[in-house]
Amino acid sequence: MLKIIFFVLCCMSGQAFAEEFQLKNGLEDRLWKALESDSDNLQNANERSILGATLALKQNDFSKALAMLETAENNQDPLASLLKAEAYRRAALQAVSSAGDYGKNNKQSELQLAQIDLSSDLSEADVRLQAFADKVDGVTGFPLDLLFLSADVSSVFLVDKGRSRLFVYQRDAENQWQRVADEYVVTGAKGGDKKQRGDARTPNGIYRFTDVRHDAKLYSKYGPVVFPIDYPNALDALHGKNGNGIWMHGYPEDVSRRPPQDTRGCFALPNAQLQKMEPFVIPGKTWVVISEHIAFGEREAQKDLLASLEKSLVAWQQDWQSLDTEAYLSHYHHKFRSGQYDLKAWKKYKTKVNGSKEFIRVAFSRLTLLHDPTPWAEGEVVVAEFIQHYQSNNYKDAERKRLYLARPDQDAPWKILIEEKVEL
Repeated sequence: MLKIIFFVLCCMSGQAFAEEFQLKNGLEDRLWKALESDSDNLQNANERSILGATLALKQNDFSKALAMLETAENNQDPLASLLKAEAYRRAALQAVSSAGDYGKNNKQSELQLAQIDLSSDLSEADVRLQAFADKVDGVTGFPLDLLFLSADVSSVFLVDKGRSRLFVYQRDAENQWQRVADEYVVTGAKGGDKKQRGDARTPNGIYRFTDVRHDAKLYSKYGPVVFPIDYPNALDALHGKNGNGIWMHGYPEDVSRRPPQDTRGCFALPNAQLQKMEPFVIPGKTWVVISEHIAFGEREAQKDLLASLEKSLVAWQQDWQSLDTEAYLSHYHHKFRSGQYDLKAWKKYKTKVNGSKEFIRVAFSRLTLLHDPTPWAEGEVVVAEFIQHYQSNNYKDAERKRLYLARPDQDAPWKILIEEKVEL
């Protein structure tokens, strides 16, 4: 009977931590083999012991967890200390239960010990083990939101808030996009999308890095280098989102560990990993996609989405060139914005401009298409950026344009929600 009580108490006490994610059948043995080998997936012995202790606790083997943590280096690591505390708690619970009738007057203390929950403090360990499991299990596929990337795009950073992972993609020598980094990342202390200044949330959306900033005054709090992004963008402004100063940055100089949700809205990496990111960042040419979840799969899955975008963009181009202003304007969303123009003002402006034209020719080059993983009030959103080559009987220019295209469902045509000029 006492063994049954102990089993139930252990299940109660370890449930939150053990059920953060489920490992596939047979994967646990493969993880142990990878941990015991000289795997390139592990950065150092300390990381190996953290992962091993976390895996052991998932299996409720607290003795093995403690054995994994018995190194001098781990004595200085706060995450290792918390894992050790959880292992000792489970060991203490077993010891009290094993006392049998001799400990019958301590049942209240036994229940209190069982109810202690360290799962939120151990969330970084859980995320790191999940990331390691993904690597061992061979997570494959391409980020499905990267639809088409022109030569202007040097790299893409994808912040997966749900996984607490940063994925970085860059072209290889054969001009193929490859994953070049997969790092643990810390995001806003409060979950969900950023709405206003000071809400401690990391924004969801599509952005670009605007700067690489080395500032000794920032080092003690934000690490050796910071990378601002262009939040809020035009789509954020349309939805009334505000605030600024969203950066990718490091940890305070006296901090070695942070839980997955711990910033005031930025996204942060350990300082050593942050410095490794700098070669991949070119301001204005490195895109940043932030979402609760990044989907991966075969590029064949993008086929229908790309076809629908091509159809809508070609129709917009052809109607523009036809001088049929009504048909051209039908491609704009009823919530459209372009600088100071709403749809009504845009229609008036374009009707006047097109009325003076004998012909219009429009061509596009260096096209980039990025799908926003986050649904908006208008539905699905795609960012299209390109060089627009325009010529008429009395005007000629080439400028970079960015369109935010939206559709309420997969059967609807894409409409231009926002149109803006971007510096070349």
